[in-house]
Amino acid sequence: MKRTARPRWKSLGVDRLLRHALRHWHADEGWRAIEALQRRGSPALLARVVALCASPNVRRRAVGVSIAAQLSRHTQAGLALYAEEETQRLLLRGLADPHHDVVRAAVGGLGLRPHGESVQALLRLASHPDARMRWQVAVALGSYEEPETIAGLIRLSADPSDEVRDWATFALGSLRMEDSPEIRAALRRNLDDADLDVRGEALVGLARRRDDGIVDRLIERLTPDCHVYELDAAEALADSRLVAPLQTLTKSAGPSSTTAYWRARLDDALESCSGPITGRPQPETSL
Repeated sequence: MKRTARPRWKSLGVDRLLRHALRHWHADEGWRAIEALQRRGSPALLARVVALCASPNVRRRAVGVSIAAQLSRHTQAGLALYAEEETQRLLLRGLADPHHDVVRAAVGGLGLRPHGESVQALLRLASHPDARMRWQVAVALGSYEEPETIAGLIRLSADPSDEVRDWATFALGSLRMEDSPEIRAALRRNLDDADLDVRGEALVGLARRRDDGIVDRLIERLTPDCHVYELDAAEALADSRLVAPLQTLTKSAGPSSTTAYWRARLDDALESCSGPITGRPQPETSL
C-alpha cells in the first residue's frame, strides 16, 4: 500500500491550510495547519480570520480564534505578533462564545496576548468543570499582572487535576514575582503534593522567596536520584550550606545514571552556592 506523503506545510497556500485545519480539527494534522497559518500574518489572512470568528459554524469559529491566538509574521528580528489589538478583540469575543472549544482557544490566546478586560472571565473559568479549560486558565493567568489573578492561581494550585496544579504552582512560584503569606502557604502545601512536578515547582518557588526552613528541606531532597527541580532550587538559593550536599552528588551520580542536562544543572547549582550573591533579584514582597 502506498504511503500518503505528509503535506509540506510551508509550501501550502492559505486556502489549502485552512481546508486542512477545518477538516482535521482536533487532529495533529489540523493543528500543524493552524500553526503554519499563525506564522503568516497579513491583512488578507486577518480578514479571513475575522470572517471565521463570525461564522455560525462552531468549528470555523474555533479555527479562527485558534489562528488569532498566535497570529504573527516574520520580521528581520524573528517572529513578531501581528495585529495585536484586532486579535485581542476577537479573543475577548471568543470568551463569550457558547461553545467550550472556542472559549478554550480564546483563553489560550489571551495568555499570549494578555488584556485586562479578560481577567474576570478568566477567573470565572478557573472553576470550569473541564480540566482542560482550567489548565488553559492556569497557563493564561501566569501572564497577567493584575493582583486578583493571584487568588485564581492559588485556587488552581489546589485543583484535583495534577496538570492544573502543576502549572498553577509553576506560575505562582516562578512566573510571578509577587510574594505574600497566601502565596507561600499555597507553595508550602504543595511541597508534599502527590505529584512529583507539583512538589518540584513548589520547592523552586519557595527557594526563590528564600522561605524559612527551605534550605533544610532541600538538603533532604538532594539525593542521587533527585530531579532538576532540586538543582534549580539550589541555584536560586545560592546558599553555602548546600555546597557539601551538592559536592556529594557530583561524586555519587555516575554518567550512566544521569543526563548531560542534569549534570550541567548540578554544576550551575554548585557554582551558584560556592560564590557570593551579587545583584540577585528578589520577589516583590507584601509580607
